[in-house]
Amino acid sequence: MKHDPQPATASEWRAEGDACAARGELDAALQRFEHARVLAPADALVHQRIAATLAALNHFPEAVERYREAIALDPRDTDSHHGLGWTLEQMHRLEQAVDAYREAARLNPHADGSHNNMGNCLQALGRFDEAHAAYRRAIEAAPQVPLYYRNFVQTKRLTTEDPVFVAMESLVGNAASLTPANQAEIHFAYGQALSDVGRNDASFDHFLKGNALHRVSVRYNEADTLGLFAHLPELTASEVLEAKRGLGDPSAAPIFIVGMPRSGSTLIEQILASHPQVFGAGERTEFGEALVHCIRRDPADPLRIDIEALGDVESAPLRELGADYLRRMRGALPEIHSLAQTGETGPAPRYTHFTDKYPFNFINLGLIHLALPNARFIHSSRAPLPTCLSIFSRIFHDVPFSYDLGELGRYYRAYNALMNHWQRVLPEGVMIEVKYEELVDDFEANVRRLLAHCGLDWDERCLSFHQTTRQVNTASSAQVRRPLYKTSVQRWQPQQALLQPLFDGLGPELTPAHGAPPDEVVATGMERRS
Repeated sequence: MKHDPQPATASEWRAEGDACAARGELDAALQRFEHARVLAPADALVHQRIAATLAALNHFPEAVERYREAIALDPRDTDSHHGLGWTLEQMHRLEQAVDAYREAARLNPHADGSHNNMGNCLQALGRFDEAHAAYRRAIEAAPQVPLYYRNFVQTKRLTTEDPVFVAMESLVGNAASLTPANQAEIHFAYGQALSDVGRNDASFDHFLKGNALHRVSVRYNEADTLGLFAHLPELTASEVLEAKRGLGDPSAAPIFIVGMPRSGSTLIEQILASHPQVFGAGERTEFGEALVHCIRRDPADPLRIDIEALGDVESAPLRELGADYLRRMRGALPEIHSLAQTGETGPAPRYTHFTDKYPFNFINLGLIHLALPNARFIHSSRAPLPTCLSIFSRIFHDVPFSYDLGELGRYYRAYNALMNHWQRVLPEGVMIEVKYEELVDDFEANVRRLLAHCGLDWDERCLSFHQTTRQVNTASSAQVRRPLYKTSVQRWQPQQALLQPLFDGLGPELTPAHGAPPDEVVATGMERRS
């Protein structure tokens, strides 16, 4: 049998690596790029390929090292600087990412992706004037890319005379020439811009178009999702939680902020992160990762948890699940690495608590409580209609239920039922609900309630949350850097006929009796070019 000859040169190994990467075979690609590096250690392109593959495999620290090696060999390669910026951004090292993107843009002023990503990092750091300038440069370099408009308008209100507004209006007029995905992008962007200038009916029309276009590309199994929500109360009855209480890891460091997106969770986190003992960790997926690892263990492994048989779970797997979550958080966040670990003594850490505001942790509250019985939960809630309309006005990466009003309403109703279950079965003192409307109406009283619930002493800085300097990578990065205004609670809403699918999904108990107006539709997260 004849075998294909092994590649003989670095360029041949690199070509094979490129072919593997194109097929998604990243480990094989990495192996071939390493062969090329041995043959051509001074080839900057080989180092760049290795770095990009490592980044795609989520091996970010190693990728940073390889990008720096590539840049040392060829300091003028724009792609290496951009790739370094993207990798640092994934590690939440945003100041360094800005520097890398800035160098890429200096070398190539038309590097639209670098300008856009720089804008994303700058807005997360609260440097909005610089962010807006970066978005403008991205749009000037590539006025046909709708994503850049959408990122820009989510933190900047434009007048109709603004050149970006004019360019966006022109692109909307040619939307039929765009791919469906880009059509959706420009409708969302233009819808936000129109809302900002008070053209609300036209704005909602574009949101309807954008959502319908985007929904086609989203995978969402409504039956499975709502079925899971309905099944969880059977698995986590109060008797189960009571019988297993206290068996998990004893750490009291985590504060979980949960609820629907656009419900005020970023505001709550910003308040808590203004306390000197609290690190705001943002939206983290580490508990879900630890839970999946635990469930997928070999059935004979004593640390495996069978979700369908929680009543039979012993203490060891629950404690290990909590400890694994904490290890993952400390590994990802150097700021909380010094938090005291079980059984350890040493100098007092700078932070005693950290927040985890991944909203969909609400699904796992029962398991989180069993794994971390001393953790505290804060349920961030907001009236159904403003919450749903705010979600409907944006594209998200992890909210597949939000692009159809009926699906959105049914999801909200199922979420509400599950939260009612947790409120009934969790022990007293573990979870409080903070309603956005009440937080706005009586701010200081609710801040005091928040701090007391988390076992934190009063600190005046929590009232001046908008002055706190920290990274905010979520949807409301701009709002939490402004003082709270009661005027944001009531705003325009679409005609009832357009909202009927949402009302039908919510059901009569959650549908406003008299069409109470929703709050202002506000900004969400930015997107980047890898």
